[in-house]
Amino acid sequence: MGYLACGFCPEEALYMLGLKVDWLEEQRQDEGFNAIEVSIPEIRKELSREYIELDFFRNFRLVLEKDYRVLKASIEYEILPKQQHEYLLKLRSAYNPQQLQILEQVMKGVGAEGWNFAKYVHENQGKILEYSRTDKVIVRNNPDEIQSQDSEDSFD
Repeated sequence: MGYLACGFCPEEALYMLGLKVDWLEEQRQDEGFNAIEVSIPEIRKELSREYIELDFFRNFRLVLEKDYRVLKASIEYEILPKQQHEYLLKLRSAYNPQQLQILEQVMKGVGAEGWNFAKYVHENQGKILEYSRTDKVIVRNNPDEIQSQDSEDSFD
């Protein structure tokens, strides 16, 4: 029902759930199911945004979990697989002083009700600028040998 409330047609919802049309026909024999299915347009008006926000936060949490796992692996192992190494380089651009400053600026307006990230993004789409940066870092096995250099230079 969640997919239907978000605007999916029944066939798309069944596909997303890995179910067949036979399952839907069987469910439609239940009066309670029929009552809910008939009320989907009303439910859609009330809950579709809430479902989208929930999915967004769920996915955002998964992204943070992946970030954590790649960062943890980069600390535990000297050499990362190529995909994780590339992800780590991109990940680095998301954790910098500029991003922290943007987050702090956004959080200034948070009141007692808390901060709704999805609402903020929706209401400020024209104001948000993307900042990204990728640095190449080559690390020696012995950290004592590393010398401070520009972010564009590599450590040899």
